[in-house]
Amino acid sequence: MVLKRFCRFFLFGSVLFLLSFFLMLIDSFAADIGNCLLCHKYPGLSRIDENGKFRLLFVNEPIFNNSVHAKVKCEGCHTDIKKIPHDTAKKVDCLTECHIKEPSSEQQFSHQEVAGFLTKSVHTKLDKEQKPKQYVEDMPDCKDCHDNPLYRPLSFFKRVRPGISETALGRCRVCHKKDEFIFRFYNHVTTRLHKIRSPKNIAEMCGRCHDDAQLVARHNLSTKAVFSYGETYHGKAAAFLDERIPDCLDCHVNRGESVHQMLSHTDPLSVTHENNKAGICNSIECHPKASPKLAGYKVHPEFDLKQSPSQYYFRVFFITLTGGTLLPLMGIMFLDLIRRLFPNVTIGRRK
Repeated sequence: MVLKRFCRFFLFGSVLFLLSFFLMLIDSFAADIGNCLLCHKYPGLSRIDENGKFRLLFVNEPIFNNSVHAKVKCEGCHTDIKKIPHDTAKKVDCLTECHIKEPSSEQQFSHQEVAGFLTKSVHTKLDKEQKPKQYVEDMPDCKDCHDNPLYRPLSFFKRVRPGISETALGRCRVCHKKDEFIFRFYNHVTTRLHKIRSPKNIAEMCGRCHDDAQLVARHNLSTKAVFSYGETYHGKAAAFLDERIPDCLDCHVNRGESVHQMLSHTDPLSVTHENNKAGICNSIECHPKASPKLAGYKVHPEFDLKQSPSQYYFRVFFITLTGGTLLPLMGIMFLDLIRRLFPNVTIGRRK
Protein backbone atom coordinates (compact mmCIF):
# COMPACT_ATOMS: atom_id res chain seq x y z
CA MET A 1 0.00 0.00 0.00
CA VAL A 2 2.77 2.39 0.96
CA LEU A 3 4.73 1.41 -2.14
CA LYS A 4 1.70 2.04 -4.34
CA ARG A 5 1.23 5.53 -2.85
CA PHE A 6 4.90 6.29 -3.33
CA CYS A 7 4.71 5.24 -6.97
CA ARG A 8 1.67 7.43 -7.56
CA PHE A 9 3.35 10.38 -5.84
CA PHE A 10 6.55 9.85 -7.86
CA LEU A 11 4.59 9.60 -11.11
CA PHE A 12 2.56 12.72 -10.32
CA GLY A 13 5.69 14.68 -9.36
CA SER A 14 7.47 13.59 -12.54
CA VAL A 15 4.55 14.77 -14.69
CA LEU A 16 4.50 18.15 -12.92
CA PHE A 17 8.27 18.52 -13.34
CA LEU A 18 8.15 17.67 -17.05
CA LEU A 19 5.19 19.99 -17.57
CA SER A 20 6.89 22.93 -15.82
CA PHE A 21 10.12 22.25 -17.74
CA PHE A 22 8.16 22.19 -21.00
CA LEU A 23 6.45 25.49 -20.17
CA MET A 24 9.79 27.08 -19.29
CA LEU A 25 11.21 25.86 -22.58
CA ILE A 26 8.27 27.33 -24.51
CA ASP A 27 8.68 30.66 -22.71
CA SER A 28 12.42 30.65 -23.44
CA PHE A 29 11.88 29.99 -27.13
CA ALA A 30 9.23 32.71 -27.26
CA ALA A 31 11.80 35.30 -26.21
CA ASP A 32 14.77 33.75 -28.00
CA ILE A 33 13.74 31.46 -30.85
CA GLY A 34 17.26 30.27 -31.60
CA ASN A 35 17.93 29.77 -27.87
CA CYS A 36 21.16 31.75 -28.35
CA LEU A 37 21.03 33.11 -24.81
CA LEU A 38 21.48 29.57 -23.51
CA CYS A 39 25.21 30.35 -23.77
CA HIS A 40 25.47 34.08 -24.55
CA LYS A 41 23.70 35.15 -21.35
CA TYR A 42 26.86 34.61 -19.28
CA PRO A 43 28.88 37.86 -18.73
CA GLY A 44 32.25 36.09 -18.79
CA LEU A 45 31.74 34.42 -22.17
CA SER A 46 34.72 35.42 -24.31
CA ARG A 47 37.66 34.07 -26.29
CA ILE A 48 40.83 35.02 -28.15
CA ASP A 49 40.24 34.79 -31.92
CA GLU A 50 42.62 33.63 -34.65
CA ASN A 51 44.17 37.12 -34.90
CA GLY A 52 44.95 37.26 -31.20
CA LYS A 53 42.18 39.77 -30.43
CA PHE A 54 39.94 39.53 -27.40
CA ARG A 55 36.28 39.00 -28.28
CA LEU A 56 33.49 39.41 -25.77
CA LEU A 57 30.56 37.16 -26.70
CA PHE A 58 28.21 38.14 -23.88
CA VAL A 59 24.79 39.53 -24.89
CA ASN A 60 23.04 41.71 -22.32
CA GLU A 61 19.40 40.80 -22.92
CA PRO A 62 17.72 43.81 -21.18
CA ILE A 63 19.95 46.28 -23.04
CA PHE A 64 19.47 44.52 -26.38
CA ASN A 65 15.70 44.51 -25.89
CA ASN A 66 15.84 48.31 -25.49
CA SER A 67 17.91 48.80 -28.64
CA VAL A 68 16.80 49.67 -32.16
CA HIS A 69 17.47 46.07 -33.27
CA ALA A 70 15.39 44.48 -30.51
CA LYS A 71 12.88 43.05 -32.98
CA VAL A 72 15.54 41.44 -35.17
CA LYS A 73 16.19 37.77 -34.42
CA CYS A 74 19.77 36.63 -33.95
CA GLU A 75 19.64 34.49 -37.09
CA GLY A 76 18.36 37.51 -39.02
CA CYS A 77 21.91 38.89 -38.99
CA HIS A 78 23.98 35.78 -38.26
CA THR A 79 22.67 33.89 -41.26
CA ASP A 80 25.58 31.40 -41.32
CA ILE A 81 24.72 29.89 -37.93
CA LYS A 82 22.60 26.78 -38.46
CA LYS A 83 23.45 24.61 -35.46
CA ILE A 84 24.29 24.72 -31.76
CA PRO A 85 27.09 24.65 -30.79
CA HIS A 86 28.09 26.59 -33.91
CA ASP A 87 31.36 27.24 -35.70
CA THR A 88 33.09 30.64 -35.69
CA ALA A 89 30.52 33.19 -36.82
CA LYS A 90 31.27 35.13 -39.99
CA LYS A 91 31.29 38.92 -40.10
CA VAL A 92 27.74 40.27 -40.24
CA ASP A 93 26.70 41.78 -43.56
CA CYS A 94 24.39 44.72 -42.80
CA LEU A 95 22.98 44.58 -46.35
CA THR A 96 21.39 41.18 -45.80
CA GLU A 97 17.59 41.06 -46.06
CA CYS A 98 16.23 40.42 -42.59
CA HIS A 99 12.90 38.88 -41.61
CA ILE A 100 11.29 42.25 -40.81
CA LYS A 101 8.83 43.60 -43.39
CA GLU A 102 8.79 47.28 -44.26
CA PRO A 103 5.16 48.21 -43.37
CA SER A 104 4.46 50.60 -46.26
CA SER A 105 5.54 48.13 -48.96
CA GLU A 106 5.23 44.76 -47.17
CA GLN A 107 8.65 43.87 -48.60
CA GLN A 108 11.55 42.28 -46.75
CA PHE A 109 13.62 45.06 -45.17
CA SER A 110 17.24 45.69 -46.16
CA HIS A 111 19.82 48.48 -45.79
CA GLN A 112 20.70 48.13 -49.47
CA GLU A 113 19.41 51.64 -50.22
CA VAL A 114 21.79 53.05 -47.62
CA ALA A 115 24.69 51.42 -49.46
CA GLY A 116 23.57 53.29 -52.58
CA PHE A 117 23.67 56.58 -50.67
CA LEU A 118 27.17 55.85 -49.42
CA THR A 119 28.53 55.21 -52.93
CA LYS A 120 27.56 58.78 -53.83
CA SER A 121 28.80 60.40 -50.62
CA VAL A 122 32.15 61.73 -49.48
CA HIS A 123 32.68 58.49 -47.55
CA THR A 124 32.50 56.24 -50.61
CA LYS A 125 35.26 53.69 -51.14
CA LEU A 126 35.30 54.35 -54.91
CA ASP A 127 36.71 57.31 -56.82
CA LYS A 128 35.08 59.10 -59.76
CA GLU A 129 36.19 56.33 -62.10
CA GLN A 130 34.54 53.73 -59.84
CA LYS A 131 37.91 52.35 -58.79
CA PRO A 132 38.97 51.73 -55.16
CA LYS A 133 40.48 54.80 -53.54
CA GLN A 134 44.11 54.86 -52.49
CA TYR A 135 43.40 54.41 -48.78
CA VAL A 136 40.18 52.45 -49.07
CA GLU A 137 40.69 50.89 -45.62
CA ASP A 138 40.24 54.36 -44.07
CA MET A 139 36.70 54.73 -45.36
CA PRO A 140 34.05 54.05 -42.69
CA ASP A 141 31.98 50.90 -42.64
CA CYS A 142 28.53 50.46 -41.09
CA LYS A 143 29.80 49.42 -37.67
CA ASP A 144 32.38 52.21 -37.54
CA CYS A 145 29.51 54.63 -36.92
CA HIS A 146 26.66 52.42 -35.71
CA ASP A 147 26.80 50.52 -32.43
CA ASN A 148 23.16 49.44 -31.98
CA PRO A 149 22.08 52.60 -30.07
CA LEU A 150 19.41 52.41 -27.40
CA TYR A 151 15.96 53.91 -27.73
CA ARG A 152 15.65 57.46 -26.44
CA PRO A 153 11.86 57.93 -26.09
CA LEU A 154 10.38 61.40 -26.34
CA SER A 155 7.64 62.58 -23.99
CA PHE A 156 5.05 64.91 -25.55
CA PHE A 157 2.79 65.52 -22.56
CA LYS A 158 3.76 68.32 -20.13
CA ARG A 159 7.45 67.48 -20.60
CA VAL A 160 8.06 67.30 -16.88
CA ARG A 161 10.66 64.61 -17.47
CA PRO A 162 12.17 63.05 -20.58
CA GLY A 163 11.29 59.50 -21.45
CA ILE A 164 8.16 57.46 -21.85
CA SER A 165 4.89 59.36 -21.43
CA GLU A 166 2.27 57.42 -19.49
CA THR A 167 -0.43 59.61 -21.05
CA ALA A 168 0.66 58.60 -24.55
CA LEU A 169 0.76 54.93 -23.56
CA GLY A 170 -2.76 55.24 -22.17
CA ARG A 171 -3.98 56.39 -25.57
CA CYS A 172 -2.20 53.48 -27.24
CA ARG A 173 -3.95 50.99 -24.94
CA VAL A 174 -7.35 52.08 -26.26
CA CYS A 175 -6.71 50.04 -29.41
CA HIS A 176 -3.58 47.95 -28.78
CA LYS A 177 -3.80 45.30 -26.06
CA LYS A 178 -0.23 43.97 -25.83
CA ASP A 179 2.14 46.17 -23.82
CA GLU A 180 5.15 44.61 -25.53
CA PHE A 181 3.97 45.94 -28.90
CA ILE A 182 2.96 49.31 -27.40
CA PHE A 183 6.36 49.96 -25.80
CA ARG A 184 8.26 48.83 -28.89
CA PHE A 185 6.19 50.92 -31.30
CA TYR A 186 6.24 53.97 -29.00
CA ASN A 187 10.02 53.73 -28.54
CA HIS A 188 10.64 53.31 -32.27
CA VAL A 189 8.46 56.23 -33.37
CA THR A 190 9.38 58.77 -30.68
CA THR A 191 13.09 57.99 -30.93
CA ARG A 192 12.97 58.90 -34.61
CA LEU A 193 11.32 62.24 -33.84
CA HIS A 194 14.47 63.65 -32.23
CA LYS A 195 18.19 62.99 -32.21
CA ILE A 196 19.07 59.37 -31.63
CA ARG A 197 22.37 60.49 -30.12
CA SER A 198 23.46 63.59 -28.26
CA PRO A 199 25.72 66.14 -30.06
CA LYS A 200 28.59 65.14 -27.77
CA ASN A 201 28.20 61.48 -28.70
CA ILE A 202 28.05 62.27 -32.42
CA ALA A 203 31.18 64.43 -32.20
CA GLU A 204 33.02 61.62 -30.41
CA MET A 205 31.94 59.18 -33.11
CA CYS A 206 33.23 61.41 -35.92
CA GLY A 207 36.40 62.09 -33.96
CA ARG A 208 37.45 58.45 -34.20
CA CYS A 209 38.58 59.21 -37.74
CA HIS A 210 38.68 62.99 -38.08
CA ASP A 211 40.95 63.44 -35.07
CA ASP A 212 43.32 60.66 -36.14
CA ALA A 213 46.47 62.57 -37.13
CA GLN A 214 47.74 59.89 -39.53
CA LEU A 215 44.39 59.47 -41.29
CA VAL A 216 43.96 63.24 -41.56
CA ALA A 217 47.40 63.60 -43.12
CA ARG A 218 46.78 60.80 -45.63
CA HIS A 219 43.59 62.42 -46.93
CA ASN A 220 44.73 66.04 -46.64
CA LEU A 221 41.87 66.96 -44.31
CA SER A 222 41.57 69.76 -41.79
CA THR A 223 43.63 68.86 -38.76
CA LYS A 224 41.58 67.66 -35.81
CA ALA A 225 38.20 68.86 -37.08
CA VAL A 226 36.29 67.51 -34.09
CA PHE A 227 38.81 68.90 -31.60
CA SER A 228 38.50 72.33 -33.20
CA TYR A 229 34.69 72.04 -33.02
CA GLY A 230 35.11 71.45 -29.28
CA GLU A 231 36.97 74.76 -29.00
CA THR A 232 33.93 76.71 -30.21
CA TYR A 233 30.79 77.78 -28.31
CA HIS A 234 28.83 74.98 -29.97
CA GLY A 235 31.37 72.35 -28.96
CA LYS A 236 31.63 73.56 -25.38
CA ALA A 237 27.84 73.56 -25.00
CA ALA A 238 27.73 70.04 -26.47
CA ALA A 239 30.31 68.94 -23.88
CA PHE A 240 27.82 70.04 -21.19
CA LEU A 241 25.17 67.81 -22.86
CA ASP A 242 23.08 70.62 -24.34
CA GLU A 243 21.09 68.85 -27.07
CA ARG A 244 19.89 72.07 -28.72
CA ILE A 245 23.38 72.66 -30.08
CA PRO A 246 24.15 71.76 -33.74
CA ASP A 247 26.43 68.77 -34.20
CA CYS A 248 28.43 67.44 -37.16
CA LEU A 249 25.39 66.00 -38.94
CA ASP A 250 23.32 69.19 -38.59
CA CYS A 251 25.87 71.15 -40.62
CA HIS A 252 27.22 68.55 -43.05
CA VAL A 253 23.95 66.98 -44.27
CA ASN A 254 21.32 68.65 -46.48
CA ARG A 255 17.98 69.20 -44.76
CA GLY A 256 15.59 66.29 -45.16
CA GLU A 257 18.20 63.93 -46.60
CA SER A 258 19.74 60.81 -45.13
CA VAL A 259 22.95 61.32 -43.15
CA HIS A 260 24.50 58.77 -45.50
CA GLN A 261 24.25 61.30 -48.35
CA MET A 262 26.96 63.58 -46.94
CA LEU A 263 28.86 65.37 -49.74
CA SER A 264 32.27 67.01 -49.95
CA HIS A 265 32.47 70.77 -49.32
CA THR A 266 33.74 71.16 -52.90
CA ASP A 267 30.51 69.70 -54.33
CA PRO A 268 28.08 72.47 -55.44
CA LEU A 269 25.19 70.39 -54.06
CA SER A 270 26.78 70.13 -50.61
CA VAL A 271 25.30 72.19 -47.79
CA THR A 272 28.85 73.13 -46.73
CA HIS A 273 29.77 74.49 -50.17
CA GLU A 274 30.84 78.14 -50.13
CA ASN A 275 27.62 79.23 -51.88
CA ASN A 276 25.32 77.24 -49.57
CA LYS A 277 26.82 77.89 -46.14
CA ALA A 278 24.43 80.70 -45.27
CA GLY A 279 21.50 78.29 -45.38
CA ILE A 280 22.93 76.35 -42.45
CA CYS A 281 23.16 79.22 -39.98
CA ASN A 282 19.93 81.07 -40.81
CA SER A 283 17.71 77.99 -40.76
CA ILE A 284 14.62 78.19 -38.56
CA GLU A 285 16.19 75.88 -35.94
CA CYS A 286 19.33 78.00 -35.50
CA HIS A 287 19.58 81.72 -36.36
CA PRO A 288 16.56 82.49 -38.60
CA LYS A 289 17.24 86.24 -38.76
CA ALA A 290 20.99 85.97 -39.21
CA SER A 291 22.82 87.74 -42.02
CA PRO A 292 24.55 85.55 -44.64
CA LYS A 293 27.81 87.00 -43.31
CA LEU A 294 27.41 84.79 -40.25
CA ALA A 295 28.40 81.86 -42.47
CA GLY A 296 31.90 83.32 -42.50
CA TYR A 297 32.28 82.20 -38.90
CA LYS A 298 34.78 79.37 -38.67
CA VAL A 299 33.29 76.34 -36.98
CA HIS A 300 36.68 74.61 -37.11
CA PRO A 301 39.09 77.36 -36.05
CA GLU A 302 42.71 76.36 -36.50
CA PHE A 303 45.11 78.84 -34.95
CA ASP A 304 47.89 77.82 -37.27
CA LEU A 305 50.48 80.19 -38.78
CA LYS A 306 50.09 78.54 -42.18
CA GLN A 307 46.27 78.43 -42.41
CA SER A 308 45.22 81.44 -40.30
CA PRO A 309 48.16 83.86 -39.80
CA SER A 310 46.00 86.75 -38.54
CA GLN A 311 44.26 84.61 -35.92
CA TYR A 312 47.57 83.01 -34.98
CA TYR A 313 49.28 86.35 -34.28
CA PHE A 314 46.16 87.65 -32.53
CA ARG A 315 46.19 84.65 -30.21
CA VAL A 316 49.94 84.94 -29.55
CA PHE A 317 49.51 88.64 -28.75
CA PHE A 318 46.83 88.03 -26.15
CA ILE A 319 48.72 85.12 -24.58
CA THR A 320 51.79 87.36 -24.30
CA LEU A 321 49.72 90.27 -22.96
CA THR A 322 47.99 88.08 -20.36
CA GLY A 323 51.23 86.43 -19.25
CA GLY A 324 53.12 89.71 -19.22
CA THR A 325 50.45 91.28 -17.01
CA LEU A 326 49.65 88.48 -14.60
CA LEU A 327 53.10 87.03 -13.99
CA PRO A 328 54.69 90.29 -12.66
CA LEU A 329 51.56 90.94 -10.59
CA MET A 330 51.72 87.45 -9.10
CA GLY A 331 55.42 88.01 -8.36
CA ILE A 332 54.68 91.24 -6.48
CA MET A 333 51.89 89.54 -4.50
CA PHE A 334 54.21 86.68 -3.61
CA LEU A 335 56.93 89.07 -2.33
CA ASP A 336 54.31 91.00 -0.34
CA LEU A 337 53.12 87.74 1.24
CA ILE A 338 56.69 86.85 2.23
CA ARG A 339 57.14 90.27 3.84
CA ARG A 340 53.92 89.87 5.83
CA LEU A 341 54.88 86.40 7.05
CA PHE A 342 58.49 87.33 7.87
CA PRO A 343 58.54 91.08 8.61
CA ASN A 344 62.00 91.09 10.23
CA VAL A 345 63.88 89.05 7.65
CA THR A 346 66.46 91.00 5.65
CA ILE A 347 68.77 90.04 2.85
CA GLY A 348 72.32 91.18 3.46
CA ARG A 349 73.69 93.26 6.36
CA ARG A 350 72.08 96.40 7.73
CA LYS A 351 74.30 99.50 7.97
